Order: sequence, then C-alpha cells, then structure tokens
Amino acid sequence: MKLHSTLRFVICALSIISCNGYERDRQIKADLTMKAKEDVNFAGVNFTVRNRNVKIWGYCPTYKSRMAIIQKLGTIHVIKNIDNQVVIRPLTIGQDFDLKQLADSLLAIHPESWAVITDRNIILKGNIKEKQLPKLLQAIHQRIPERILINQTTVN
Repeated sequence: MKLHSTLRFVICALSIISCNGYERDRQIKADLTMKAKEDVNFAGVNFTVRNRNVKIWGYCPTYKSRMAIIQKLGTIHVIKNIDNQVVIRPLTIGQDFDLKQLADSLLAIHPESWAVITDRNIILKGNIKEKQLPKLLQAIHQRIPERILINQTTVN
C-alpha cells in the first residue's frame, strides 16, 4: 500500500514538473516573439524553445544584427542555452514579412513550432500538442483566410 501511494506521488510530482517546464518554455517563446516583433534584426530568424534551451536559425544581414539578437536573448535570464545557427547573408524583407509576424504571434504559445512563409503558403513546422492543434489551425485560418495553410507539424 505504501509503495502504491509513493508511486502515485512520484508520478504526480513528475507531471507537475513537466507542466511547469512546458509553461516556462511557452513563456520564453512568447517573450521572444514580442522581442522579435519589436526588432527588425529578427526578420529572417526562426526560434524554438525546449527545456529552456533556445534554438535560433535563419539569416541576418550583418554580424552586428546577429549580435543584437544574441544580446536580446541574453536579457531572458531563464534561458539555459542558446543554439545559435544564424547565418550572415543578405536579407530582403518582402511583402510576406507582416504575414510572418502574424503567424509567429499565433505560434507564440507553442514553444517548439515555427512558420515558414513562401508565396501564398503558410507552412507550420515543429511540434504542437495534439489538443492545441485544431484551435491553432482555426485561429490561423480566421486571421489569414486568403492563404494556403500547410500543416507539417508533429503532434505530441
């Protein structure tokens, strides 16, 4: 009986810890999304968060803009590690920039997901919780109805 109670307590504690970790990742992603909307240096950059580790990739036009992103990430003290895969190369901010920012805003609470915008397509990538996916797809379709939405996410 004691073993059963102890096991139940451990399972409950582990599920609370994992929820807190996921919630923390959501908060980090939301904070990053806000910073990205305010800073043009993030225009060609994607990011995900998992276990307080941030992965960033994409393009920046200069070394200075790349360093500005790293500096901004450094202001989020709960981040454990930054996997910086940002490449320096010319970057053109096109007509899809506003669409990218809108898609990123809708994905702000999904720490392991990102959007790729090409032509008339919004391509969702990464991982999204299965229960949250229908609501996300509906929100994107409502806010951006004239675009084709392609879901390439993995549900977990």
